[in-house]
Amino acid sequence: MTHYSFILVESEEEGNVGAAARALHTMGHQDLRLVRPKVDHLSGFAKAMAHGSQHILDSAPVYDTLVAALHDIDFACATTARHRQEKHHYVSIRELPERLQQNGTLQRVAIVFGSERSGLSRQDIEPCDVITTIPQSVLNPSLNLAQAVMVYSFVLAEAQTQIQIKDQRLNRQTMPPLQYANLKTAMMGLMNRIGLSERYQTYVVRALARLPYEDLYLLHNIRAQVDRVLDRFESRAHPPDADDAP
Repeated sequence: MTHYSFILVESEEEGNVGAAARALHTMGHQDLRLVRPKVDHLSGFAKAMAHGSQHILDSAPVYDTLVAALHDIDFACATTARHRQEKHHYVSIRELPERLQQNGTLQRVAIVFGSERSGLSRQDIEPCDVITTIPQSVLNPSLNLAQAVMVYSFVLAEAQTQIQIKDQRLNRQTMPPLQYANLKTAMMGLMNRIGLSERYQTYVVRALARLPYEDLYLLHNIRAQVDRVLDRFESRAHPPDADDAP
């Protein structure tokens, strides 16, 4: 499994450093490195922005040069939001995971971010192997540093992320057998009522057996509403005879 390091070069905002740490932690990354930071990444504001990810800041090493920060990295990706004058090969973040998989021996990959004001310098791009960018609808404004870190950390963590919100309706027990039998009988009655062919009735009954809990109850509510609507139509179409009136 590839290990990803996220390197911030000359960061100028404490809040961005803290928010970047939070982004990494929520996506399962732990390796944040700082190069020549212009702010205190252990300040109260930085840790407040980290919100539950302070340990990422506490363990983040600080380096004087990007080369030093890349000492154990197999492949380094410089990020940019603008076109550089020098000739470079640019890789969209959409293509980056596939591009990295082409080098099957890569164990440690670094994603390098420049300062909020000017991005990466030419000197800091040189030791990187490729330049990657996030496609935008408009050229300006570019993404905030912490936002860019969030996008990269998410895209590069697809295999290890999962939905954390649990819908309680999806985790209850299955529909009781008697209630399921009643629903099945009611559905067959409705299908006969609207003249659905036996062939399609068979398809529906088979599909019922495959439906999960929440879909069965939704179908039950829809079936009951359709029956009520049909009752109203039939009562209007066939009013009671005068002799039957009380």
